[in-house]
Amino acid sequence: MRDGSLGAVLIYKFEQETIPSLPPLPEKKRLKIATMKVSHVGHKIGELLLKKSFELAIRNNISEIYITHFTEKIDYLVDLIQEYGFIKIAILNRDWTVIPEDVYLKKILINDKDIKGISPFQISKLFYPNLYDGIRVKKHIVPIQPQYHELLFTDYPGRQTTLNEHMGQLIIEGNTIKKAYLSHSSSKKLETGDILLFYRSVDVKSVVSLGVIENIFYDLTNPNEIISIVGKRTVYTFSEIKEIAKSPTTIILFNFHFHFKKSIKYKTLLNQRILKGPFQSISEIDHDQYLFIKRRGGIDERFTFN
Repeated sequence: MRDGSLGAVLIYKFEQETIPSLPPLPEKKRLKIATMKVSHVGHKIGELLLKKSFELAIRNNISEIYITHFTEKIDYLVDLIQEYGFIKIAILNRDWTVIPEDVYLKKILINDKDIKGISPFQISKLFYPNLYDGIRVKKHIVPIQPQYHELLFTDYPGRQTTLNEHMGQLIIEGNTIKKAYLSHSSSKKLETGDILLFYRSVDVKSVVSLGVIENIFYDLTNPNEIISIVGKRTVYTFSEIKEIAKSPTTIILFNFHFHFKKSIKYKTLLNQRILKGPFQSISEIDHDQYLFIKRRGGIDERFTFN
């Protein structure tokens, strides 16, 4: 941090061994989070570290991540990791300790049996970054201006970090997995679990990023209410939200999952009749059109279920 202190630390290691727990966990290639501590609170760094851990596991073809932890009665770390699919699965078998050390495990690579009977959004939440994108959910193209896309998706490939970031300033909304999008769209068709395809306008003019809706709030005009819902997950300041709230506002809370490996250009969207022309509001597309975008964009289908 600016004062020279350590704001957060993540220490991990790759393992392929039995975990000596009760019950014992068989030998398997896993990523262990050995240490994850955040002292610079309020900046969603915990979410950022989890996201980096998931990305690390995916790059190394690892199907499980685990962490051991002495769980406390009020435990913010446990609250955080359970929010993104870690489950207490065992207790370390150490006779010398009075306080049990719990084992929390998260599956990265899953199968159809894991998600049987689970709602589309619960798949996105509990088995993140996996998602359901079948016919049970709708798909929407969402326009976003470059300056806001840069703030909301700070890991976008090719993005240039700002001078303030180099000096230690954090872009909080960029650290998050769960993000907020505000709109004056009149559409009331969006629902929990639906797929969002973010179309970056002006410069790249392409569909570039994918998210899954967690919750929707329609027709809000009270800026304080909006702030209470979006917290630090939006690109807008409070003064900007006060202006936005002068018209009925839709809040979309969503989980960000992936950037497309290959962006889908506006011209391609026109040629495929996915778009009929320039648009400035959220636009629903059909399932076949979504499949074209998904395949053209190169989303890893190991993480999509339908």
